[in-house]
Amino acid sequence: MEQNELSHFRTQLLQDITDAIDKDNTGGIREEKFTEFVLEYLEEAGDTEGAVPCREIRENSIGNRIHKINAYAISEGYETIDVFITVFKGSTDIGRLYSDDIRTAISLSTRFLQNLLTGKIEGIEETAPVFDFVNTIRKIINEIVRINVYILTDMLVPIESPNQSEIGEITLQYHIRDIEYLYRIHTSGSGKQSILIDFDKSFGTSLPCLPMPERNLDYDSYLSIIPASILADIYRDHGARLLEQNVRTFLQFRGNINKKIRDTILKEPHMFLAYNNGISATAESVTLNSNGKEIIAIKDFQIVNGGQTTASIFQTRRKYKTADISAVCVQIKLTVIKDPLKKGEIVSLISKYANTQNKVSDADLSSNHSFHIEIEHLSRKIWTSATAGKNQTRWFYERARGQYNDELSQIDSAAQQKKWVSRNPKDQKFAKEDLARFFVSWEMRPWWVVRGRQKNFSEFMENVDSIDTNQIFYEDLIAKSVIFRCAERLYGTGAKAIGDLRYMVVPYTVSFLRLITNNKINLYKIWKNQGLSPELENLISVLLFKIDKFMRDTAPGGLIGEWAKKEECWKRLKDYNIYIDVTKINTELYSDSEIKDRYEGVSMDLVQKDLIENIVKGMSLDRWIKIDQWGKVTGRLNLVESNIIWKIIRKIEANKQLTNKECFTAEKILKIIENEKKIFD
Repeated sequence: MEQNELSHFRTQLLQDITDAIDKDNTGGIREEKFTEFVLEYLEEAGDTEGAVPCREIRENSIGNRIHKINAYAISEGYETIDVFITVFKGSTDIGRLYSDDIRTAISLSTRFLQNLLTGKIEGIEETAPVFDFVNTIRKIINEIVRINVYILTDMLVPIESPNQSEIGEITLQYHIRDIEYLYRIHTSGSGKQSILIDFDKSFGTSLPCLPMPERNLDYDSYLSIIPASILADIYRDHGARLLEQNVRTFLQFRGNINKKIRDTILKEPHMFLAYNNGISATAESVTLNSNGKEIIAIKDFQIVNGGQTTASIFQTRRKYKTADISAVCVQIKLTVIKDPLKKGEIVSLISKYANTQNKVSDADLSSNHSFHIEIEHLSRKIWTSATAGKNQTRWFYERARGQYNDELSQIDSAAQQKKWVSRNPKDQKFAKEDLARFFVSWEMRPWWVVRGRQKNFSEFMENVDSIDTNQIFYEDLIAKSVIFRCAERLYGTGAKAIGDLRYMVVPYTVSFLRLITNNKINLYKIWKNQGLSPELENLISVLLFKIDKFMRDTAPGGLIGEWAKKEECWKRLKDYNIYIDVTKINTELYSDSEIKDRYEGVSMDLVQKDLIENIVKGMSLDRWIKIDQWGKVTGRLNLVESNIIWKIIRKIEANKQLTNKECFTAEKILKIIENEKKIFD
């Protein structure tokens, strides 16, 4: 990598941190904001999920630090805890962190965990950012298998991560995430460290395998049998990181499939191979023995189907002392993908087609989905309203990370760059996960937002094909983002904040605002003004205080973070005695006639819609495929229209109704091919 490119990336990151703090108007510590930015990168790389910033520093009587952490994350099922400690320098030039800095970070974070897990942390106030974490760990301590300690820094770290340690039966694994690691995520979309399984070194054995007879340019494939004890050990050490490419998480033993896996291990372990479909996995490379018939090591081992099988084997061994898995073997199909550029596409399809045990949605999490392409297109062509004292600007949708800076870097002139930034302000940049938070909060499903950026985005994508995108949808979406970000600002951060529950309270507040106003908030007014009235801001402030108190008062067992992730929390809030005088914002609500004027024209005439839908469904799937192929070859159909065709094909196969958008587009396509019928007949 070019040193100047890395330096430029770091300079830009530090500037973004400064800009974000200035924009918040609530003050802020650069270390905290750096931590927030890094957590987003790590979620994208699959290192963690649902991480919560939480700066906790304790000093002794003479000012020496006793412990420190900057954030935490708790996995579903409570198996894995992630703890983050930040070493932020913020200097002009990139420096290096060496052993002393790393040892200090490890000592401070490990001492915190040692005291936490042995019950020695006392005197934590309820309003302290770390309170919910400490309280939760005390309740779930028996479920914890592993703790990942991440050392985050804006400097270069030329040394390897320290060896793992233990606190009781819990394994502590240490990971260094330096500025170079973040740069790799930024430039390639994945900076994750590959999982290397060396069977010879770790288990004193190798895996017999049968290679595929014919080779091709895309992949190699191997069939093998892996002892369940080895598979369980691999899962013990790496946990959900093995399942990064999988589309679902382990659901403990709530499902029939997992119960059957458990029961087979306990009652008929020798029959496991016969009953179970095994696992499908991918790898970057494999090391074979001299005759090519045994696997010695696997680099970047990823389970794309069979995650529940793997986790169930591990949990059965852990929870049932009578379980003997020595006789259990698991079939494994290992695909080695040769071209890194094709990895995402191939893994997605393997996961989709190989998964037969549980339903997997067709909605992949790709930025190439037609919805995201359409939103990107709208964000580039729709400008905010021109108002006194304000220039027209755009909200810049980053369909893929880094688009904003990439587009800016293509402008040579400093004056032109300044002009471009004034038209595309940094604080009006938003990503896929941001869009999902704004939208899902307004759809009154706040518990999904609390579950974390990736889980919420996945849930959002489940229903994205039913959304009609047009200018009104886009303007409303931006208005929802203004509301959400205003609520974040009003809740505050650090010492000036209402409390330490911002990531929970804000989505619930946005949802509750829609509920108590009967979905009549004048989103067009917010879009036009690019802000909220003082009256609406005051009402949101009141709601934030009341919902913060609701969270603390109603959480069963005081586990606020877990409570907010449940739909039951939202149901309880809807019935809770929170009085808000909505009449104070009557001027901020749509009248019935305004709603009719704005939204009635969005719907297609029902008679016309039925006519188009009947024509569309009366055409064969083969004909629609030919139309798509013709459109690509001739250039007569664009990418959005091609994606709509494939939506239509899936809807016809599933016998589902088409949306207004799909009917509009289908009608347009039918007009385009009207004179080309002979091609498709």
